[in-house]
Amino acid sequence: MTQPALIRGFIFDLDGTLVDSRLDFEAIRRDMGLPSRTPILEALERIAPGPERDRMQAVLHSHELAAAHRATLFDGVVPFLSWIEEQRLPSAILTRNSRECTEIVLSRLGLMFSCVLTREDAAPKPDPEGLLAICRSWKLDPSEVLFCGDYLFDLQAGRRAGMKTILYAPGDLPEFADQADLILREYPSAMDEIQKSFVVGLQP
Repeated sequence: MTQPALIRGFIFDLDGTLVDSRLDFEAIRRDMGLPSRTPILEALERIAPGPERDRMQAVLHSHELAAAHRATLFDGVVPFLSWIEEQRLPSAILTRNSRECTEIVLSRLGLMFSCVLTREDAAPKPDPEGLLAICRSWKLDPSEVLFCGDYLFDLQAGRRAGMKTILYAPGDLPEFADQADLILREYPSAMDEIQKSFVVGLQP
């Protein structure tokens, strides 16, 4: 019988995972002039520097800034993060959002993490670069870290890094849900659900 994975650290996506920022990605694409479902950051990278790219970046920043100022915590997030802290385990944020907007959210909502990486700090998910950098800073093997997110890119990044993944899905399950190791419907039950699937251990 396979032994459950030993977990010694937690990494989280931010928007849609810990906080409800009500970012309307289709509205962002529409205002930027991008086709539906186009990955926004990747599309921006393909635009040559100049007025059009500046305009698109300004549109993205405007949407993200408004979202940062209205973001609210999902129910049960604070007790869950407190439980992780009580276990003396490190926690971090890896987000595709900007550092400016991320810091606004964390400051407004009183959230603190041992490490916060944004799109200015590492290649955006689904690239695993940020996840691996956090593991190196903690001196943990990726297999000892859980990554929790709400989107396909989160699950892909976690898999590529060699981590177990949690999909936060309070509503209808997305088509990619089967790629997650654990599906979390709500934070009030997170501690029990995680301990049913993994061994949560102390750092050496």
